Amino acid sequence: MSERRVRLYEPTAEPRVVTIKLARRPAALARGRAGILDNGKANAGTLMLAVAERLRQRHDVAAVLKREKPVAGPPSEAILADLTTCDFVLVGSAD
Repeated sequence: MSERRVRLYEPTAEPRVVTIKLARRPAALARGRAGILDNGKANAGTLMLAVAERLRQRHDVAAVLKREKPVAGPPSEAILADLTTCDFVLVGSAD
């Protein structure tokens, strides 16, 4: 029988504190442009489109831009560039 070696990795690390600055809230949603980042999970796009429709009805949101990304990966540079044209972006998941 030959010898087998197994490499183990220690997955723990010291806690890391990161300070971030939150995005400014828009003063108003009226005539604004909403972005949706659909993560591809079941019903995520449907849920966020329903929220966007409510925002149109109740707050006069002018337009909705929807983009999709893979579930487990970050959005592409092109998707991020598109979403930066929006006044706010809905990001979330659903199952």
